[in-house]
Amino acid sequence: MHSDPTRLAILANALQAITDEMGAILTRSAFSTIVREARDCACAILDAAGNVVAQAEMIPIHNGGLSEAFRASARQLDLSAADENSAIVLNDPYAGGQHLNDFIVFQPIMVEGSLLGWAGNTAHHLDVGGGGAGINIDASELIQEGIIIPPLLVDVSRDLKGGAVDRLIFANVRTPELGRGDFYAQLAANRTGIERVQELAGRAGAAMIREAMAETLKYAERRMRAAIATIPDGTWKGEAWTDGDVRSDVPLKVAVTVTVSQGSIRLDFTGTAPQVASMFNSSRSSSIASAISAVRCLLADKTIPANDGCNRPIEIFMPEGSLINPMPGKPVRARIEASYRVLDAIHAALAQAIPDRVPAQGFNSTTGLYLTQKRENAPMRIYGDVLGGGYGGAPGYDGAHALAGVLSSSRNTPIESIEQIHPHIRMRHYRLVPDSGGAGEWRGGTGFSRAIEVLEDGVVLSYYSDRFKHPPRGKAGGGDGAMGSLRVWRGKDILNLPTTDVVALKKGDVVELSVGGGAGWGDPSKRDKERIADDLADGIITDDFARRHYPQVR
Repeated sequence: MHSDPTRLAILANALQAITDEMGAILTRSAFSTIVREARDCACAILDAAGNVVAQAEMIPIHNGGLSEAFRASARQLDLSAADENSAIVLNDPYAGGQHLNDFIVFQPIMVEGSLLGWAGNTAHHLDVGGGGAGINIDASELIQEGIIIPPLLVDVSRDLKGGAVDRLIFANVRTPELGRGDFYAQLAANRTGIERVQELAGRAGAAMIREAMAETLKYAERRMRAAIATIPDGTWKGEAWTDGDVRSDVPLKVAVTVTVSQGSIRLDFTGTAPQVASMFNSSRSSSIASAISAVRCLLADKTIPANDGCNRPIEIFMPEGSLINPMPGKPVRARIEASYRVLDAIHAALAQAIPDRVPAQGFNSTTGLYLTQKRENAPMRIYGDVLGGGYGGAPGYDGAHALAGVLSSSRNTPIESIEQIHPHIRMRHYRLVPDSGGAGEWRGGTGFSRAIEVLEDGVVLSYYSDRFKHPPRGKAGGGDGAMGSLRVWRGKDILNLPTTDVVALKKGDVVELSVGGGAGWGDPSKRDKERIADDLADGIITDDFARRHYPQVR
């Protein structure tokens, strides 16, 4: 069937609008701030074979991994009997998942008894059990990080919504009310997607929807190949480093060889550090999503539809047993730190081929911060947040301030939302950090500082981060961005903490997290004086910083 291209384009845009509505339903229905406010989730429509054909503009690292999760599920399950009451539920990082906190749900879209496609989503859950509330930084096995859900084909009415699988999962969760609320929001989002696609099929016909799904994948592939073809053919190497393992100061390398040839790209990560004993391994699905995102964000064509057609021109090899493709059973809770180094390494390689398209490094790290309180005869309190930093500068623009990294794109959680449901803490300040962005013709964006006062005893801090030891690197003569830090103010004493830790707090303690800024791009002496003056007036830089880095204002 070869239908009117205009009609196919309208249907493709309709599928995109459906995923956006799914995202709105998920975030508005969720119970936890990490989904409701930070929007740490993703929604997509997949075709019958499990290819993502449309996805909401939410979390790139989640969106890029949904089809991996579906393919892994299809290998383990007999999906031939799936019907309108079925759902696939999983969180296993070694079956296409990302880390255990990310619950993934797929549900079939049936039209006249025939499978048309799947509605799917991911949501980050606040607690999933395991060896400690918040983050179990000493986990040496995946099972110590929480409940592992392999791909399960379940009956929604029988097994979920108070059924056996529902009760089994949330009996292993410390905050079952929040967990169920977020999980049911995922089901509601899928239900919306299913109904909207069924309505669309009722108007256009199921055959037309199938054709639109297939054609939008082919269209995205053509656009992707054309965009890659604007990069010169050749081979380049890049590398990037994380701070290290939980109890080690030895940095961990992600290495890549990028080969561009006639509209396709091969990414070979041979030379990457071996897997580690701790949670800093990146699951394969996360690493693949990061690699694809790294390529896409450098292409000149910014309007290519985000679907699995984009992935077809990209070949990825990740050695088994490496930091970014660990063997089953290894912990992966803080997987996003190595995932960001996947992005940095690819950018370092391609900066040699297309230097004017590659920005200086951003802070490119997610700080997972938890403040938990166990109480007698009362539900546990868990404050959790995912925090970013500054973006790197690039030719023609300065880096943005205080945002989640490009793989996350989570929103900043408002202070009011935090304090409303977490009476054990109070926000003392939340502000930009002057001078934290690297100097350059185009400067890096600033990081931020957040200070949280502990109002009651029995609170435990657990967290992971990165870039406390290795700053974001400038490009083309630009300066490095600032590193991150975390300290606890206890009266007159200051506890300076490492990249990751667990600390028992006391009433009155103040936890102060500072995340770094992005690096600068280009020779600082070429920066426009008016831009420097604006940065000074806005408090982005201080007089001392300007005198040290910008000779034109001395």
